[in-house]
Amino acid sequence: MTDDERLAFGLLRAFDFAVLRRAAPGRYVFWGQAPAFYDAVFPPVAGAPCAAPWENSAMLDFFLQEAEAFFEAGEAGCIHSGVWEEDGLTQADTALKATAANLGEWRVVIIQLLRQEYAERRGIMRKAREQLRENRQLAANLSIFKEKSRIDGLTSIFNRTTFMELLLDEMKRSRIMEYPLVLLILDIDDFKKVNDTYGHLVGDKVLRGMGTVLKNSLRQNDIVARYGGEEFAVLITHASLDEGMRVAEKVRAALAAMIVPDAPRITVSIGCSAYIPDEPPEEFIARSDAGLYAAKKAGKNKVRVM
Repeated sequence: MTDDERLAFGLLRAFDFAVLRRAAPGRYVFWGQAPAFYDAVFPPVAGAPCAAPWENSAMLDFFLQEAEAFFEAGEAGCIHSGVWEEDGLTQADTALKATAANLGEWRVVIIQLLRQEYAERRGIMRKAREQLRENRQLAANLSIFKEKSRIDGLTSIFNRTTFMELLLDEMKRSRIMEYPLVLLILDIDDFKKVNDTYGHLVGDKVLRGMGTVLKNSLRQNDIVARYGGEEFAVLITHASLDEGMRVAEKVRAALAAMIVPDAPRITVSIGCSAYIPDEPPEEFIARSDAGLYAAKKAGKNKVRVM
């Protein structure tokens, strides 16, 4: 090992970074020396750092699929996961974050230990900068204000009125161009208990977090909206029912892993249905609603198809 490599490995360990290099699609090798948190959360295999941590982490398994698609696309740069918590973390107020980076000949997945206080402060500062920039744009351009009327003020995703307009447009295009649609209706399980126990301000933080996780978990062309209260709607375009079910399960797992400061962990029940050409939108929505109630009746934190 060269002096430069020893220095690089030491810095990675000191700053709580673990690096896995992609050797082939779906196969990775650990690079360097594992920081203490990594071996605690993902036990070594045959005396070497774990090279497949996603086998023990639902959140990493979800992110690996995104990373593999990113690497196969061959685009330079990086993509990031959300922040999540693992049971093996021993330090208080800590969480993990993953990054997939395409560095030319190197394609790597980096897992970083974050301290929640720092991560939350950084998020607040970033949001404040974004809000300042947005306010300047609103003052300069009336059309942006009009666009904002399409967005739910709490979750920063589409509101119900906008969703219904987009749903009707997609149904029309689906009939003409003959591509499939899948509709998900999601509802937070026992959300009233969150508001009653922790207060509505914490409940609002949960709803904002849910909007963020949904946006980050879906493809760019999928449509997500706050449908009402703690209910959300997702329209998945160009997807079969099986593909829609896989997306629904990924979303369900991602939301179950979501961390919101000062709030309890939440789960969601999801109803799923595929569009039947020429059916009215009310029936399309009603079938997803029926799936949602079936998921609730089956014990919650489930996906059901209708």
